[in-house]
Amino acid sequence: MTSWRKRLRRRLPASLKARMSVVVFLLVLGAVALLALATLAVAERGMRDVTGRQQYVSLSSAAVFIDEELDAKRNVLRVVADSLAAGGAHDDASLQRFLAAQTVLASEFYSAGVVAADGVLLASVSPFKAQAGMSLKGRPYFEQTLATRRSVISAPLNGSISGMPVVVVTQPVFNAHGGVRYVLAASVNLRQPDFLGRLDALKPGKGGYLYIMTNEGVIVEHPDKSRIMQHIEANGPISLPTRRAMQGFEGWMAGTTAQGVDALFAYHRIAGTGWILASVYPMNAAFAPLHAMRSKILLAAVLLAGLAGLAGWRVVLRLLQPLERLRRQVHQIRRQRLGIEALQIERRDEIGDLSRDFYSLVAEREIAEAQTRDSERRLKLLTDHVPVVIVYIDREHRYQFINATFEKWFGRSRQESMMQSIRDVLGEEAYQLREEYLLRAFAGEEVEYEFTIEGEGGGARRAFQTSYVPDVDESGVVAGVYGLIHEITKVKAVHTALQFAAATDILTGIANRRRFDEQLAQSMQRTRATQAPMALAYLDIDRFKAINDSLGHHAGDEVLKEFASRLARSVRASDLVARLAGDEFVIIFEGVKSAAEVRQIGAKIIDAIRAPFDLASGALPVTTSIGIAIFRAGELTPAQLLDLADQALYQAKGQGRDGVALIEAATPQ
Repeated sequence: MTSWRKRLRRRLPASLKARMSVVVFLLVLGAVALLALATLAVAERGMRDVTGRQQYVSLSSAAVFIDEELDAKRNVLRVVADSLAAGGAHDDASLQRFLAAQTVLASEFYSAGVVAADGVLLASVSPFKAQAGMSLKGRPYFEQTLATRRSVISAPLNGSISGMPVVVVTQPVFNAHGGVRYVLAASVNLRQPDFLGRLDALKPGKGGYLYIMTNEGVIVEHPDKSRIMQHIEANGPISLPTRRAMQGFEGWMAGTTAQGVDALFAYHRIAGTGWILASVYPMNAAFAPLHAMRSKILLAAVLLAGLAGLAGWRVVLRLLQPLERLRRQVHQIRRQRLGIEALQIERRDEIGDLSRDFYSLVAEREIAEAQTRDSERRLKLLTDHVPVVIVYIDREHRYQFINATFEKWFGRSRQESMMQSIRDVLGEEAYQLREEYLLRAFAGEEVEYEFTIEGEGGGARRAFQTSYVPDVDESGVVAGVYGLIHEITKVKAVHTALQFAAATDILTGIANRRRFDEQLAQSMQRTRATQAPMALAYLDIDRFKAINDSLGHHAGDEVLKEFASRLARSVRASDLVARLAGDEFVIIFEGVKSAAEVRQIGAKIIDAIRAPFDLASGALPVTTSIGIAIFRAGELTPAQLLDLADQALYQAKGQGRDGVALIEAATPQ
């Protein structure tokens, strides 16, 4: 070590000025290089996080797109199944002609067939000729379709005829009694270029790619079509991110591929199938522009350090002049040739300038500190007066910062709440509500949730939305969480009012056609599930046009409003009264016991309407005719049930009006 120092001293110039210039050059070079590299590293880390998040968001959109693509194929089969059920084709030749006529099957699927409930293939359209007597009995997707009576998407498998890797989409076809008569089965060739449409367009940048695998690791879609139907580990060990994805992980992370390439990985599950959609983006492609800048920045750092060294040498020459004079003065003072007053700072030379500059520096620092205090005061004033609660929560779930709005909204003292845990400040119940979201925020996730509290003095409940934003330090650890709480009571009220307005008839205040359509479909579905009969009443006002023509539309509107009011009072709270259009009204009755009960309800409504209507022009006798359709079970559609009730209404009018007519919907045998 001593010999190394001696050699270094011999190589450095003997002059202090030259040595300082060399040191300045080296320091500037090192500082600029380190700063440039650190800045690039920070930028790369930040860019990696942003790119990773963007990659996961894009993957989420791709997952939704794939779900929509698969749903579209299911919908195609569902439409074909409905057409087959309604068409009446039962023999093999008719079924074959029916399939051949469905051109949409050829555009959406590789092959398709009609399979009997016992598994025998009855008809098919395919590039390959089907084997005679071919049976699907025992195949998981076929048995699952029969068991669930729903559409099924199979796991990837090799086609028994074509030998191609396919997935099979099924759709049951029901008979008039609700049983499964046929099963439509259509295969999708996983190696066809357009299996999932524009999936390739959703991949990350140059060098990146997307692929899909099952939860067990079987590849469903891959840019390399030869890997389809292979296990993900067929070409060797898989990466750690992929293994974690197979264990249930969703999100993005950095890692290394099985080939040793650093990359960004993102994973998202496809809701409709449970398959894993994966994205791989090599880092050398993701950060290529940043890496290209590194050598240029280092070269610029060397040039900048050289210029700084030259400038430093000139500066050192000038700076050392007053020090040289000071040295001579000190030497003269030591020899008692000058007095101590020679060192006074009032001298107007470089030493005096240095002292005055130091004074100026101290003064500027005090000004800066005063400005900082003013900024903190203004920030505190701002946070205390914005209509938003702002808090900062540490890792022990204690409040480190609370603004004044917190105290105003929640009635907790800000001074007493500081450095106290949420449990101690808000109570155990409130803490339990927040704990799950806090844990997610401290795990690095931005979280939003809503909660409500009782209004002051027992008033209406108030709704709030909380956003937790992690405070991530330079080491990547979440040091704390920022909490922002907004009151959304008015927004909720407006949303509720808009929903009510969208489902309410403006004139009468009862349900409108939109609400009726939604309720009727749900009621019929519940009737099928519970086997409890329901009834649909279709009413109108007898000779309503004559009322409008003789008394005017204003009087007609008054009649409509009173008519709707009497209907609502005449039925149960669980029954839905709605206005379709003009003087046409409907009532949905769920859980009726018999036709006699329904007729009794209709008679009650007739009596309620017969009482004269009090209008501005005087008392007006009004009557109504009611047609009621009773539904017990079957595949009747809402439109068909409404049509039956309309037919019953015409029967009531044909019987002289002011009465009730019933029709029983046919029940499948």
